[in-house]
Amino acid sequence: MSTIKQLDLLAPFEVWEVPFGHSVIKFFKPLVLTPVPLPDDPEEPSRPGENDYALIERPELNISVFANTRDELEEFVFSEIRFIWRHTVLAPDNTLDQESIMIKRNFLAVAEVADG
Repeated sequence: MSTIKQLDLLAPFEVWEVPFGHSVIKFFKPLVLTPVPLPDDPEEPSRPGENDYALIERPELNISVFANTRDELEEFVFSEIRFIWRHTVLAPDNTLDQESIMIKRNFLAVAEVADG
């Protein structure tokens, strides 16, 4: 992968809002995400530079995605946020385990759903 393409892939980006059906998940402040290089698996045979992926992790929000293009990375982050919102944030507390309740609380502290 070229140095310019790698720098673009690893550049931080901000998420202000995520489309959610006919609404929008809006963050109170931008969610700043910084991709990091995902090293090749030493057990997998590959050519150098063949598996250039970037990883974004925000454990407090249960976000963990990787991709090898900037567009895919952003798309996967949005998809992950929508999934977590639908299946964790909107779920009643009595149906969630303690870890999921903490993730729900973390999301509600930084975002809300608003009409699109």
